[in-house]
Amino acid sequence: MLFCTLDYPPSAAGGAEKQARLQAEALARRGHVVHVVCPRKPGQRSATINGVKVHRLPIVSVRSLRAASYLPILFAFLILRLRTYDLVHVHLANLHADVAVGAAALLGRPSYLKLAAGGRLGEIGRLRVAALATRYYGIRHATLIQAISAEIASDVIRIGVPPDRVRLIPNGVVAPPLLTPAGRVNARRRLGLPSDRLVVLFAGRLERDKGVDDLISVWRTDKPQNSVLLLLGSKGIKNPVSMRSLPGGAQHRSWSPEIASYLGASDIFVLPSYVEGMSNALLEAMAAGVAAVASRVGAAPEMIQDAENGVLVDPGDRPSLSAALKTLAGDAALRTRLGNAARDSVCDRFDIEAVVTRIEEAYRSIVHPK
Repeated sequence: MLFCTLDYPPSAAGGAEKQARLQAEALARRGHVVHVVCPRKPGQRSATINGVKVHRLPIVSVRSLRAASYLPILFAFLILRLRTYDLVHVHLANLHADVAVGAAALLGRPSYLKLAAGGRLGEIGRLRVAALATRYYGIRHATLIQAISAEIASDVIRIGVPPDRVRLIPNGVVAPPLLTPAGRVNARRRLGLPSDRLVVLFAGRLERDKGVDDLISVWRTDKPQNSVLLLLGSKGIKNPVSMRSLPGGAQHRSWSPEIASYLGASDIFVLPSYVEGMSNALLEAMAAGVAAVASRVGAAPEMIQDAENGVLVDPGDRPSLSAALKTLAGDAALRTRLGNAARDSVCDRFDIEAVVTRIEEAYRSIVHPK
């Protein structure tokens, strides 16, 4: 099969790209031939990575011309090569999905499309202007849609996709080994984090849509005692939050692929986002056994049972966010209970191998329909 993405590791840090890598490598381990096509960044070239052949296509480096230059090149690649694949699996329902689904239809190949987020800030919401011309072609004509949350499933059905063409399949995760107390101390030492303070971690794009403004405001006015806030992430693209003049006890670090090390060194994970599909960062935090506070958006209510394996707050509700952080900061036993329950629930429901088995079943339903 051919994966169609907007980036691919090792350079990519986004959640959709991370899932593409996890799924591609799991499928390759099972004996499938998996190729990926994506735009080429400076210094990159096509290569085989962990059994997955990655085709990186040329693209104009000027930001305003990237999409316009890439889409026709992608279409030409697909027309020339797609007959050699059983299906095309498109990650993210941006304009490249219209091109990939259209090429697949022309060549008689099934298309499988995964959306990353729902609501007004998800793909359907973001493409509403472009959809005046495209009519959401890729989403409406894909052979099968993978919705990673009930919100996304509802969105795609609302624009006319028949329910029988929608599969509710979550993201997957690989649970890391739990660190021993000594391992946690060593992790903090390596990362330059204090050993005698509570570490609260946010990991993701530093944007208003991720609730970073809310988190900084809470930290400035009512932070938990004896704690440090670590904002781990790259600058936002559309609505960036400045990392200048952070409140006391808060620090910013650039995005690192060593997220497992930061989770192992943390006491609380926080994601006060306004929009999500199914957050990889939240999945990874829960899999690492870190007590999590997350807003009720996307798949978070499907992942977290409030007060059982994490804490849920409403997006933008700063008093509730502050109260949740202070409650967890002041109760080590509660953090341990929620973290252990989070790890158990994620390993039971979202293990990458179980998720890929469901994706394989979906593939078979469109490649070899009964």
